[in-house]
Amino acid sequence: MKRPRIAVVSLFYGESGGAELFASEVADRLAEAGEFEIHVLAHRWKDRTGRIAFHRIDFRRWPRSIQKLSVCLAVRKVAAAERFDLIHSHELLDVADVVTFGAPVALWPKIQKKNGAHLPTLVNRRIERRLLFSDRLRWVLANSKESIGWLLDEYPGLAKRPVEIRTLYPGVDVRRFAPPGPEERAAGRAELAGRFGWKRTDPIGLFVGNNWSHKGLRTTFQALSLLRQRGYPARLLVMGSDRKKEWWFQEMIDLGLKVDDVAFLGEIGDGRELYFQSADFLIFLSRFESFGTVVLEAAASGLPVILSGRVPAREILPEEGRQLIEDPMDCLGASRAMEQWIRNPVAREKCASQAARAARAYSWEAAADATAAVYRRCLSRKAQ
Repeated sequence: MKRPRIAVVSLFYGESGGAELFASEVADRLAEAGEFEIHVLAHRWKDRTGRIAFHRIDFRRWPRSIQKLSVCLAVRKVAAAERFDLIHSHELLDVADVVTFGAPVALWPKIQKKNGAHLPTLVNRRIERRLLFSDRLRWVLANSKESIGWLLDEYPGLAKRPVEIRTLYPGVDVRRFAPPGPEERAAGRAELAGRFGWKRTDPIGLFVGNNWSHKGLRTTFQALSLLRQRGYPARLLVMGSDRKKEWWFQEMIDLGLKVDDVAFLGEIGDGRELYFQSADFLIFLSRFESFGTVVLEAAASGLPVILSGRVPAREILPEEGRQLIEDPMDCLGASRAMEQWIRNPVAREKCASQAARAARAYSWEAAADATAAVYRRCLSRKAQ
């Protein structure tokens, strides 16, 4: 029997980033399962299975303001030639049967309170509307319940369309990101202490992400500085990259921190779970996220989380499994949350246990199974 031919659109398939991770972890598993013939339409990719057909999408020659339009045209060209049975897009695209959705194009400018709409926003919003109200679209897989709210607030008419809208949370590798045993954790902390000149007993926070201004690194530095002023020898690991790294070094000094208070790790792929298992808490004060996969990785690793009220990943954690800072600029609230866990390790461990228990329900295998079920239902409807 001929297998359905599924096109998955993810421009940087398998690279760092929540959307890219979501696309590759699910599609790789579906390819290995063998029920579907998986094709990936991407600009760059990492082939980890040898069971996926890749099609290059080139869009970089177009002006930045209309690059999304060039992606639409390129995908349409490949789709016309390949005659896929179903297209699942993880990108802003005007043609798809299934779309994984994070947030409307216009939402972030509204949060920033920008006046007027710039050309890229106007172009991208038009593409978004064409997709959501197209006759082809059958399924919207939202990253969170909050994403569904954003979507219907922006496009209330979508509720009357013959389109299924449901939440499908990203997953986590529960074998890789798991709470460490006492000896494993002790060894990890000893390695960090030796590498950075810290004491093994120093409290260690973990910050993960690129584009550090957006992810809340300045507020994190401020909170760490307040904590150290109160006599706590807290340290911070910064995992990720930013184009203004030298500026951030100076910002750290200006806020009263010393060079050895913060360790900049760069981007880490293999072995990143070891830092989750050795730290005392994750701090993620992002100004805006469509989900926040790093929160799920931390929770699965038994790492308590301090996160802002603008991170929808809070939906998957019980209240006793997190510390919520509503305002991502609230450095005082963040420092108090850190202090609470440093002073009360029993409460910290209880919080970590609750978070880990909740995270185990969100494996990548579960996400792949749910996606396969959507494909089957969508293909069945198209055949009618």
